[in-house]
Amino acid sequence: MISKLKKWAGARSSFQKAAAIASVLAVLCTITVFAAENSSYYVELDDGTTKTTIYTSSTTPEEIFEEAGMEVSPLDELDLSAFVPGEDSVIKVEKASLVGVNDDKGTVYFTFDGTVAEAIDIARIEVGENDLINYSVNQQVTDGMIISVAYAFPVAVCYHGEHKNLEMAVGTVADALELAGVTVGENDVVSHDLTEVVSSGMVIFVDEVIYKEKTVTEEIPFEKTTKKNSAYFIGTSKITTKGVNGEKQVTYKQKFVNGVLIDSVVQSETVTKEPVTQVTSVGTKKKTAIKANGQPVSTLGTVELDSNGIPKNYTRTVSGSSTAYYGGGSTASGRPAKIGHVAVDPNVIPYGTRLYIVADGIVYGYAIAADTGGFVNHSTNTVVDVYFDTYDDCVKWGRRDVTIYVLD
Repeated sequence: MISKLKKWAGARSSFQKAAAIASVLAVLCTITVFAAENSSYYVELDDGTTKTTIYTSSTTPEEIFEEAGMEVSPLDELDLSAFVPGEDSVIKVEKASLVGVNDDKGTVYFTFDGTVAEAIDIARIEVGENDLINYSVNQQVTDGMIISVAYAFPVAVCYHGEHKNLEMAVGTVADALELAGVTVGENDVVSHDLTEVVSSGMVIFVDEVIYKEKTVTEEIPFEKTTKKNSAYFIGTSKITTKGVNGEKQVTYKQKFVNGVLIDSVVQSETVTKEPVTQVTSVGTKKKTAIKANGQPVSTLGTVELDSNGIPKNYTRTVSGSSTAYYGGGSTASGRPAKIGHVAVDPNVIPYGTRLYIVADGIVYGYAIAADTGGFVNHSTNTVVDVYFDTYDDCVKWGRRDVTIYVLD
């Protein structure tokens, strides 16, 4: 725009117009030589607003205007095509206009006869490419015209995460989107009302917001609880019901903004498999004192005992009920079934562990964990099955409480 305005800068200036009028007046002065002896005549002075007629003997426009009491600005243009000195005639005046040029710094007023572009140049206002003028630059100025220059300011449009910088002087949010080449889609959300007037530094967001539903299978963690059980000794516990996780179908409403998951809300859920609560039985049975007297049944090995018949060295004890079995063959660990090879819960007492077993009234003695007891996976207080060679010996043992001294 500035380059265009500079082209107009060569148009007639106020000083050029003044020179032109002076030249015309000089020529007319020469006419007086020929009309000096003419009698008085009528001259009509027309300035476009009022018409004044005087009866004069003056022969120059300068003298005639002075005689009529009318002021002529150097910027005014005289039309002398209908003026003949000494004869009734007409002088027309094209008055220069009072013009104001306004920008954000204020308004400059001056008398001028020319185009809008020339007026902006005279006011020394630089107009940028994106600045706006309220009149066409080629338009002729008129009296009282206020020419306003609106400077462009920065506006940003962020479309689906992509940033675009703009410059605007006036307009609405809708105008800014159009200038950025943005078409608002069905799923788009605009951060400002489309009719809102833009301002300097404004950032307009246009985000694509899509909602989707998603159904997934999720695990329901099982709960845990404890129950008292008189079948177990005080200080002992055992998981009598294993916990099992359940399952449920969960439907989520998901919110995606510009393709990114922002939020997920549960819409509904349906349990497809109920969880099983894990139950741990805690013993309440009181222990009775077991006398470690008599000769050991097992001769598989020997253990150094104290005066009470208790092993001098052991790592821990396991107390509970016991039963007896017989039948020969081999054990779960591969060892032969014989006295001294006993059946245990390998999760409590691993195979191969050396033991010393004492029962009330009977000492089973040195033993090795070799087999899996039939009590495993049953809710009982049994901790060991001891082996005997005969059925009668098993009957004699029956079921009795024992203390197992773990030697390893």
